[in-house]
Amino acid sequence: MALTLVQAAAAQGHHWNFVPPSDVRPPEGFTSSPAGRARQLPYVARHLKMLLTSDVIHIHYATAAALLEHGFLPRRPYLLHLHGTDIRKQWLEPSTRDQVQRAIDGAHTVFYSNLDTAENALAARPDARYMPALLRPETLPRWAPQAQAGGQRKVVFASRWDDSKGLETQLEFAELLVKAVPDSTKIVGLDWGPGAASAKALGVELVPKMSHPDYLAYLASADLVVGQSTGLLGVSELEAMGIGPVVACPGRQMEGPAGAPPVLQGSPLELAEQAREVLRDPVTAAEQTDARQWVLKNHRADAWIPVLQDLYGSAADHRSR
Repeated sequence: MALTLVQAAAAQGHHWNFVPPSDVRPPEGFTSSPAGRARQLPYVARHLKMLLTSDVIHIHYATAAALLEHGFLPRRPYLLHLHGTDIRKQWLEPSTRDQVQRAIDGAHTVFYSNLDTAENALAARPDARYMPALLRPETLPRWAPQAQAGGQRKVVFASRWDDSKGLETQLEFAELLVKAVPDSTKIVGLDWGPGAASAKALGVELVPKMSHPDYLAYLASADLVVGQSTGLLGVSELEAMGIGPVVACPGRQMEGPAGAPPVLQGSPLELAEQAREVLRDPVTAAEQTDARQWVLKNHRADAWIPVLQDLYGSAADHRSR
């Protein structure tokens, strides 16, 4: 999300810097051994440069705030974005709770992006604000359903085969889907995650992990996209909706401020029947669902840039007092 916001800000004439996660901390983490300290010097130097050249920091993920607490580093006001595991699990664990809460307490503003973490986020910080997953729809490819080209229908599973995506339900749905749709239907998923081999055994054709542009093209080639089975819409589901095809998410979706998301939902059996109907005429089904307009209304990154710019200014003003 951080990079998406920086890019959206640039399109509006703002100059925000982005530090990718790989530049924030070494893969093995920070250690106290002499060899570890030597490997960490470039990261610490990068933190120092970032702080010296910035008025405000927007930290994504609570435990990253501790990296800026060293006494030799200059202090800067920061906003904090809670991204899931930090507030969902680490805030509850005795070994990390104080660290996460300290990061939350020290922030000028706190955001959370997952509806299932709202209770924890608001308990930790009553004024925490919900910011949904965001997109830049203008960067999405055009929808190119197989139905328009007269080809065989194609169903694409968007997620990796992993418990965090609702693996058991995903596999149950895949099995029912293979049986419910015509034999000519191409059912494709990613060769990624511990459940990938099980999906393949059920009849899902696996394709390798790919670059993000290729992944978007993968979604755009579908007549129907299957999202994760967690009750939540992730960026992948929103990207698919923004591109155009109907998205089916086994289970029941949590509802946020935007209301019920326009995706197919229900039990795996119910969803298999709905999928079969969508595949009869994917284009008409997508027009009736009109998910793209819902995404444009509720998940555009550019709408948040003025909000953040005001908050950054407020944080900077608070520092100067």
